[in-house]
Order: sequence, then C-alpha cells, then structure tokens
Amino acid sequence: MKNTKVKEIRQFITVEAAIVLEDASIEEIIQIFIGNPITRAVYVVDKKDLLVGIISVHDILKKISVDFLSLSSFFSDSSFSGYKIASVMQDSTARDLMNPEVYFVHDDDPIEKAFNLLFKYTAGEIPVVDKDEKVIGDLNIIELLVFWNQNKGEQGG
Repeated sequence: MKNTKVKEIRQFITVEAAIVLEDASIEEIIQIFIGNPITRAVYVVDKKDLLVGIISVHDILKKISVDFLSLSSFFSDSSFSGYKIASVMQDSTARDLMNPEVYFVHDDDPIEKAFNLLFKYTAGEIPVVDKDEKVIGDLNIIELLVFWNQNKGEQGG
C-alpha cells in the first residue's frame, strides 16, 4: 500500500479530468459540475494547455451565493437591480473564479503525497499533470477511499 503510485488508482472513479480554458463562462463551468456530480474541481488551462488555476465546487457556490441576511438591504436599496447582479455573474470567466495557487501530483508520485495535498488544500480532488504541467487526469478523494477500503487489511504495504 505504501508504494502505490497515483497512476494505479486515479481512474477508479473519474476517467477524464474536467478542463476549461481561462475564458470559459460561469455557465460552462456550472454545466460541467451538473453534468458529472462526482466532479469536485474544474482545472483551468491557458492556450498552451498548461494548468493555471483550479475552481472547486465551493468556489462556484461562493460566487453565486447571496447572503440571505443581507437580502433585505438589497431589496430596500432603490438602486438594486437583479439584472445588474445577473449581468456581472454572466460576465465572469474561469480566470475570475479560479484559484491561481495550483497544486498537483504526477502519475509516479506516491498516493501519500496526494493525501497530503488534499488535506492541505481541503480539496475534493487533485489534478494529475505530466512533466510539462499539462493536465492528464485527476485523483478524486473517492478514489482514495476506494483504494483504502480495498487495502485496509494490509500491514505496511
């Protein structure tokens, strides 16, 4: 178990990583999450396909949520415009939403590294990149749980 590499388990659940370009719209990103509910993150790449950011489900929820306690102040303000808020949201791109602090693993990294990064960033999944930092897949937290569950009886790997 200790010598297990990322590549050995990264496709138990997710076969393909969710990838968008920097100029992808918020609607495109939301459709990715809706289309595959197991997806916990969308990876943002530049025109050279290099990883430049990560958008988690939590990031999207923060962006689209409204603090219900402050709704009354929105509605009591005569300048409030639901259209204005919708317009700002509609203009948001992946670049606006992404966390530019990227973290990743390589196929040959030990799964312990993936566990450590997932805990450090409280992430639901982590991108897997090649030597050029191009996304080649991802490792979902559920894949790690499946692996652990299948191997929990092993002592020391």
